[in-house]
Amino acid sequence: MTVKSPEAPPVREHRPVPAVQARRRPSTRPRLLPYGLLLPAVVVVAVVSVFPIVFALNLSLHETRFTQLEDFVGLDNYAAILGSSAGWASIGRSLIYVVASLALAIPMSLGIAHLLNRPARFRLVFRALILMPWVISQTVAALLWRWLLNADYGPLGLGDVAGTRIDVFADPVQAMAALILVNVWISYPLATILCLAALQTIPAELEEASDVDGAGPFTRFRRITLPMMAPTLFVVAILLTLLYFNMVTLVLTFTAGGPFGATQLVSLDAFNESFSFFNLGLGAAYSVILFVFNIVFGAAYIKLIRSEGDG
Repeated sequence: MTVKSPEAPPVREHRPVPAVQARRRPSTRPRLLPYGLLLPAVVVVAVVSVFPIVFALNLSLHETRFTQLEDFVGLDNYAAILGSSAGWASIGRSLIYVVASLALAIPMSLGIAHLLNRPARFRLVFRALILMPWVISQTVAALLWRWLLNADYGPLGLGDVAGTRIDVFADPVQAMAALILVNVWISYPLATILCLAALQTIPAELEEASDVDGAGPFTRFRRITLPMMAPTLFVVAILLTLLYFNMVTLVLTFTAGGPFGATQLVSLDAFNESFSFFNLGLGAAYSVILFVFNIVFGAAYIKLIRSEGDG
């Protein structure tokens, strides 16, 4: 009987290991994708914002005849504004209008926001009524307040008092004061909404801890509420400043720059020169001056925000 010897396992052939291939260069598509997604927004911003600014700058450096560019005059349009007392008076009135409106609107909005943040019955109804002026157009608000303050038939018009006629629209100081008050009336709801949103983000634990420490309402507001709301207040100041500097409809409808030019602001000068007198070059120069004021005030606010954050 023959005994079979065990078969040896098959020997596997060792194939040569291929050389390591050179790494492929990463595709540039993932790198370009974010820029491609941002491109439509950049184009829209350029068309809506950058192009009008460049066009206005170019327009302000030329003499115009209706909508046609004429000779290049350089800075003559700016010299006509900044070299005249009327131009500086208009700038001064604009600064008074903006600063006085801010000084009234921001504290008023902050106080109303505190009231709306408290638990109370019919709180939603009060919020709707208090914020109602924001949904009214500037034209309607101006016509409404012109009727209310009319010296002859307006419910709030004083008329003849002790033998003296009191007409808001005939006195330069009263006209500017009335314009500021109406401006605050139509713009405070925006600031109130932002302040109310900021108040609702303050942790309740901080107020409870301050109560335990014996802090009063004024100390709590100064040490907790105001620092926590500082960034929002700066944003409110920026938004309102831009709104006030560029406001035309309210001023044109409410006082039309009168009486005797007492409410003639830079924004109204830009509108009149461009669309009433068809002097687009001079109107563009007024607009560029407004743009510079917006940049200066905005940069100042941003610097204050950064200093507050560093502090």
